[in-house]
Amino acid sequence: MAPAAGQCLMSQRAGTPAVPAVLRCRLHQKLRHSCLPQQQHVHMQHVKTSRLRLRVHAALSGASDGNHHSVSSSEQLSTYLKLARIHNLVPSVILVVVGAWAGSGHRVAAVQSISVWLMGLISGGMAVASCVVNDYFDLKIDASNAPDKPLPSGAIAPDAALLLSSLLYCGCLIAACLMEPSRLRSIVAFSAAATLLYTPLFKRLTGVKNATVATVIALAPLAGALAAGAGDAGLLRLLPATLFAFSGVMFREILMDLNDAEGDRQAAVWTLPVLLGKPAALLCGCVVLLLGSGGALARLLQSNALLEWMAAPGAVVRLQQGLAAVGLAVWGGCAAGVVQGLAVGLPCVVVGVIVVQLMRLAVGVWRSGCADGEVGRAVGECLKFVGWGILLLAAMG
Repeated sequence: MAPAAGQCLMSQRAGTPAVPAVLRCRLHQKLRHSCLPQQQHVHMQHVKTSRLRLRVHAALSGASDGNHHSVSSSEQLSTYLKLARIHNLVPSVILVVVGAWAGSGHRVAAVQSISVWLMGLISGGMAVASCVVNDYFDLKIDASNAPDKPLPSGAIAPDAALLLSSLLYCGCLIAACLMEPSRLRSIVAFSAAATLLYTPLFKRLTGVKNATVATVIALAPLAGALAAGAGDAGLLRLLPATLFAFSGVMFREILMDLNDAEGDRQAAVWTLPVLLGKPAALLCGCVVLLLGSGGALARLLQSNALLEWMAAPGAVVRLQQGLAAVGLAVWGGCAAGVVQGLAVGLPCVVVGVIVVQLMRLAVGVWRSGCADGEVGRAVGECLKFVGWGILLLAAMG
């Protein structure tokens, strides 16, 4: 026992009657703690703080310190896949492959190129990296809009997400250095810069954030065509699909902003729904979709690519022979007109049906008063129709 503590106890005993043993023991512990040197007390507090930090780190990384539940490897993997939006990987690859096929003149051999599949993996990796880094920058906003996401819920540490996105970006850029031509490398570099600066810079610029996402996605088919060795003619062949992709993704991005309006308003992110209101923003999305679809259809009809394919040498003759085989030889003289009518009518029907379906989704959202559930359903179905539109326009280009 320290001398100071002994003197304190002796003076206490001398001035007071006998104290029960239990109280004497508690009094002894309290006096001993009060007589500890100040430096030793600060050291103990530092040790406790360090242990608490270790426990927090273990919880974020999914480790166990022996007293806490350990997160299994499958649960950890599932959480990272949710963060990466791994479902975006396949559509990103498909856009590149479709662009390679259409840009090369619908040659199947182009799809078998290693460069095309490498470009597909780069596109998919870029999509995953952009999702992860966007969640990293959007941590505070998601705490209000989507608190169940991996980062705001604490399932994944922010530093781990930043490291993952950095590795993905570096891998994509290194792989792009192996690609030819230089225009293809420029597309990859632009996409990486645009997605990286999306949240800290472009997201606060009204309309620019939507256009950034739409541009990056619309460039994917062009990148596939370049990877397949297509020239300027191949890129022009993809122009209708590219225009529709841009307008369709813009429409979908504006729909997504409807559900995020409250959190964006609190974070001073001036999206179209925050600035104009939800009904006006929905109208803007519809106008962009109609303009892009109209431009895509006009370009497709102007190029006459479908007419050239359908009116290839022998095509009219084969159609006449087919009509004669089923007893409709009298219609053989109209075969050339039928081919021309199909070449003009088929693109109009395809674009018209897809646009009508997308407008139906917009009307449903408007009638519901932009309810979150209806907006979420529209966002999911919108991706399906936009994807079909890109594929069919690329096939007819």
